[in-house]
Amino acid sequence: MPPFKDEQILIIAPGSQVTLAQWGLPESFTPAQWRFPTRMFPAESKGEFEPYRIRERRTEIKLSNGSDNGNGSGTAKEDVEMKDTQSTQTGPDAPKVEGAEETKPQTAENAEGENKEETGEGQTVEEIFYDEDKASEEGAVFPIENGRIVDWPCFFALLTHIYNTLKPGLAPVMLIAEPVWSLRDREAITQFVFEKLKAPAFSLMDSALAVCYGYGVSTATVVDVGKDKVDVTAVTDFAVNEHGRGIALEGCGGDYMTDRLLELLGSKGFSRDMCEQLKRSNITELLPAGTPLPGTAATAQQGTQATGAGPQTGEAQPKNPNGTVENEEEEGVLDVAAIVSGNTSEFLAAREKEKSTKKGVDQAAKPVRLPNSKKEKATFQYQEYVRIEPDKDAPSGPARFILQTRDIEVGVERFFAATPKQNIEERLSSGILEDIATQIHHTILAVPDATKRSDLWDSLIIVGNGSRIKGFTQALLGTINQKFVLSPSGTIFTSEIPSNFSTPLPTGGTNTPAPQGLPGPMHHPAGHGVNPLLVAATHSNNPAAPNMPPGTPSVDPSFSHHRSTGHSQTPTSVRTVKPPEYFPEWKEQTASNAAQNNPNVNGPPGPAATGGHRGMEEAVFLGAQVASKVVFVLDQGLSKGFMSRVEYNENGPSAIHEYVM
Repeated sequence: MPPFKDEQILIIAPGSQVTLAQWGLPESFTPAQWRFPTRMFPAESKGEFEPYRIRERRTEIKLSNGSDNGNGSGTAKEDVEMKDTQSTQTGPDAPKVEGAEETKPQTAENAEGENKEETGEGQTVEEIFYDEDKASEEGAVFPIENGRIVDWPCFFALLTHIYNTLKPGLAPVMLIAEPVWSLRDREAITQFVFEKLKAPAFSLMDSALAVCYGYGVSTATVVDVGKDKVDVTAVTDFAVNEHGRGIALEGCGGDYMTDRLLELLGSKGFSRDMCEQLKRSNITELLPAGTPLPGTAATAQQGTQATGAGPQTGEAQPKNPNGTVENEEEEGVLDVAAIVSGNTSEFLAAREKEKSTKKGVDQAAKPVRLPNSKKEKATFQYQEYVRIEPDKDAPSGPARFILQTRDIEVGVERFFAATPKQNIEERLSSGILEDIATQIHHTILAVPDATKRSDLWDSLIIVGNGSRIKGFTQALLGTINQKFVLSPSGTIFTSEIPSNFSTPLPTGGTNTPAPQGLPGPMHHPAGHGVNPLLVAATHSNNPAAPNMPPGTPSVDPSFSHHRSTGHSQTPTSVRTVKPPEYFPEWKEQTASNAAQNNPNVNGPPGPAATGGHRGMEEAVFLGAQVASKVVFVLDQGLSKGFMSRVEYNENGPSAIHEYVM
């Protein structure tokens, strides 16, 4: 098979709300060039779908003598005189034609009525116009819910729409698979790609593994926060651990936070669209545990100090490194030449006046801006597209929209997006952060290799557009630390020691075991002997170390294989993976810039495409580009990273399971 080129590869990453797509790999990997709403609209024919809602508009047009009579010019057609070829005689002696009606005397009234009937003047004709409403989701069909494909004809219609829009020709396809997809789902997609899209090669990649490719790590715990679900996956050495994997946890995604804001602000006139844009704005934030809310006494005291209302009694002013007070002149330094040359009292008075004036100008020119977490009320811009109705006299055309923006003020409710709902019936948790933290703990403990669990705790990757809310990652890490992280103490030496070894007891008010100098490493009457594993761990596993304190028992080499493998049951630290630095396009990309790349695809951005920073939350697409480069261009199928058409013709769609990454 000839090798594929970078410009031939088609990448598609379906999501519950937005499907990312791109044809061709750029020299430096960038965010997705195309963003398609994951929804279609029923067409006139049963079983067919349209990408946009088609609105039928009926208009009654009144015909007049000067109206359009079918010639498209808006003017009346020229009358043509038709002569009777049979007889031109008139009068009483003229022969009568059989079957002809008698002609009535031509009067003014009859002539006017006949003119109106011939020209159609006064009649109304109904015309039908069809408009594409690109901003409406009324009557839309969403093929993916909670990651699951619930409408296969609609999903295949979406893939066809993406393929027809990009027009890649015979291009290899890389498709990102959701963790919840079954084996039968993968086979059906494979059959569609090869038989309908005529792809020469097809690769199906797990979304969690794609995130690891994007971050450039082989072992990580991937937390994907989506629209209405969360996936938690443990990846060790580029292998997905299916056992204990958290798949499609419902009620933990971005919709939960939107519903929570609607529950708090619905009584104040907020709609769901308003709450959705509020969640995506910069004023909505998840505060760490223990942070006082704005308006409380602690916050008010901090705000008073920040605004410069006056220092508290006994508090020292901030000083510069040289020891002087910041923004203040040294009191003991005077211009000696100015004092000698003039009047000393006048000079000192002028100097004091200048200092007081300068202070007033500085305070007026530099207003102190409080951070969002200390503001009791904040304002965000709400954007909505309003349809413009055409004038009565204006010619009919496609529907037009205008963007309207207005400022809306919100109180402290913006900090409660992740708190538990008031009308919870089935969920008994205290919030989505606690639920996600519990699932992470369960997933890591289910990894068979206990030596990898510590690395998984120190390699958390939080992605998904549901995690774009400000402070989400920090709040989740704080919840994990509070619920599961073991504080470093003497207990870390004893919790995983085998039962046939002695357990050190606290001595002298501490958890540090004291050496007893007993005659053997395994001699532990009454359980007061020193654990040889503890001695080996604190002395580099060297029983013959010369710097060992006297009286320390030696470790038998036969027990050297009993090494502590780390705290696999309870973590001692939790860290996130640092994003890669060599993809600058993923740092500054915004939703507005992405929409400018393809303004004709999504139409007017609805609630799903407004505002917000798009960075590494969509790292799954970055990993898809990296994997496509490796699989299709560099590896060329040697490691079975993709399935070719020849292999599909020989083995059928069920063989895709041998090529799934």
